[in-house]
Amino acid sequence: MALAKKKVLSTLVIISLIATLFMNITTTSYVFAPLIITGSAGANEDSAWDNSSWLNVTVESKRPRILWYDFQKCTNSSFDGRSDIDNQPWSSRRNNMTETDNSTWYRFIINISSDQGWDNIEYINISGWHDNGTDNADGTGYNASGNYGGNRNFFMYYDNTSNGTAYFNLTYPANNTEITIGNFSELVVTDTLGISGSTETRNISFCFKPGYQFRYAPGPGESTTWTNDSVSNTNGYPDGDGYDPTTCCWESFDNTWSWNFNITVVNCGENWEASSYKSWVNDEFGIYSYTEIVSAEDATIFGAPDGRYSTNGSSHFNQATYGGDGQSDNVTVVTRSNGNYSMTVNITDLYHSAHVNNPYSAGNVDPSGWTDPYALQINNSYVYVRGGKRTNSINFTNTDSNCIYLYGYGSDSSPSAYQTHEVNGTCKYTGEATLTEGPSSSSQQFPDSYNYSTYGSLNSNSTTVEFAVQIPASQIAGKYTARVYYHLRTETHS
Repeated sequence: MALAKKKVLSTLVIISLIATLFMNITTTSYVFAPLIITGSAGANEDSAWDNSSWLNVTVESKRPRILWYDFQKCTNSSFDGRSDIDNQPWSSRRNNMTETDNSTWYRFIINISSDQGWDNIEYINISGWHDNGTDNADGTGYNASGNYGGNRNFFMYYDNTSNGTAYFNLTYPANNTEITIGNFSELVVTDTLGISGSTETRNISFCFKPGYQFRYAPGPGESTTWTNDSVSNTNGYPDGDGYDPTTCCWESFDNTWSWNFNITVVNCGENWEASSYKSWVNDEFGIYSYTEIVSAEDATIFGAPDGRYSTNGSSHFNQATYGGDGQSDNVTVVTRSNGNYSMTVNITDLYHSAHVNNPYSAGNVDPSGWTDPYALQINNSYVYVRGGKRTNSINFTNTDSNCIYLYGYGSDSSPSAYQTHEVNGTCKYTGEATLTEGPSSSSQQFPDSYNYSTYGSLNSNSTTVEFAVQIPASQIAGKYTARVYYHLRTETHS
């Protein structure tokens, strides 16, 4: 009986203790505070879960992120290189050959994302160089030893350090001849994978126009497929054969004898310990050959039978003593070639103005029945030529296929040696210096804005073209005419 009473008492004590949890012992009123459940009253339910909080990790790239890029040609022939850049028709020419004609505009376009905002981007530097058969893996081929010249190098830049007003400029070549820069455009776009409220992304286009002698670059060959590393971006994720996600850089130097270009993006290192961080692109494009004879002057010689006379200033009738002006009548030929080149000259026989075969204006006299049918004709074997790189005067009977090489060497149908490509200008004058026996007053000629001190050719100076004629003793007086043929070739590679 006593044991039963103790059990009842114990039960009442426990119930009383539980009741106090729901009562304010001071006021005896009920307490309606939230109940925190720390366990489960059910059998074998000894855990609880909460998923109302989060762990947030924001990954911010120290480097500018280059998401994609391209090298493109504008297919609108009326585009001026400056207006409405983003709405022009553009065609990718990266790892392809394209033309250079001093009128077609190109652009580098690059998509850049900055996790610290666009004001963190300071510079975008664009350098290009003809690789001369050797790729510089570190992208330092610009103005490398042995590759100097405005036809072989360029450097453009975008500056975003002037209080938010960015500008685009050309450092080299600086005379606006071999390279003409246009405008640039900044198109604000969205980086799908960027940091909301922080990341800013833009497509930046830089327009430029190469000159006529912008260096020929066939890459692996005009009939051979280029190695073309892919450049793609899917939903903000950059991907390609040359992409390195660790450095955010693209490395795609795969084709020698091409134009290499490097685009380097530099920021100011905002939010991080370094003063700046860089990301870059290395890639290539090719250029077709360009060959043009711009102009060739007429050659005029005065002489008398049984003597040799020339276009040179020292020739008898060119001297002031005998009625001349003392100046040279040597010929300047203006050409364009963006590769190594050769040039030949050839002429027909000369015919008297009265001869029916006169090429300029046919006459009425046919001397074929004459005792001397050549009385109104001077064979081209009596004509001598020198100039260009040829310093010795030779006549046409001493050369293969009746042509004379002024640059290079070989037969008329097959040059075996070529003149080295010029490194400056948009044209080549056959006559950067006069012949040594010419008058000292003759001025030296150089392409475009170059002068004797700044031309910097890889070749020694050329000379003007001198024509000379050995006039037979029995030659009839009068004006004789022959057509002159110049043949310029650019060395190409299949």
